[in-house]
Amino acid sequence: MSVAWRVTTLIAAILLTSCGKKAPGGERNTAQKSEDDFLDKDAKPDERKYLVAAKPFFIAIANQQYAEAYALLSSYAKARMSLNQFTPEERAEFARNESNPLTNVTAEQFADLMKYVEAAHGAPRAPKMLHVFSTDADVLNRRSAEQLGAVDSMFAIGAMPDSIPGDIRRASLRGQIHTELSPEDVEKAANAQGISVDELKKDENFDPYFNLKVVIVEEDGQLKVGYFEFLPPSMMD
Repeated sequence: MSVAWRVTTLIAAILLTSCGKKAPGGERNTAQKSEDDFLDKDAKPDERKYLVAAKPFFIAIANQQYAEAYALLSSYAKARMSLNQFTPEERAEFARNESNPLTNVTAEQFADLMKYVEAAHGAPRAPKMLHVFSTDADVLNRRSAEQLGAVDSMFAIGAMPDSIPGDIRRASLRGQIHTELSPEDVEKAANAQGISVDELKKDENFDPYFNLKVVIVEEDGQLKVGYFEFLPPSMMD
């Protein structure tokens, strides 16, 4: 699957699923009143620590500070990464990527992989929201006996590898980050909708973003990002 194909497809998804409000004058109102504004205000008291643990990673990604984001990863996250974590692939390509992961990933390699995210969704520009999805150990380890347990695990940990010990998995979080499309991609998005670029920019629902899933693990007594996946907007957002 080519990067260009992904961009066109995902921009269409953005237009169909994203929602955001503009401030007076047409500027999108995404500025945070405080750095905690994007954190779930309804989180349970025992979930706050996971939001706090994931917050620096989200902020670093949103500010395109990829070296800082890399430094916040656990040793498990750095030891193995799949291209699938950065860009969606068709089933056959997905399987090949999982069978041939990158190992002992460096900060430079991580920054290069983030180019796939930017190509598919636009350049990150601000955190949008972050909430705790699950702290259920059975869900985090794909062993839930509930009727929808397998679905919960898919949303919680995605393709998280078994090489990451189950007993250190603490929480799954899901969030969103606003992005800025390039002028070329904005034009493509406008053309896909059959409207002008100016009309698209005036549309209060035009607010590109991507989803970011993280799994928090406890390593050496500290909560760190043990796994992550960058995902396109969804009808379920």
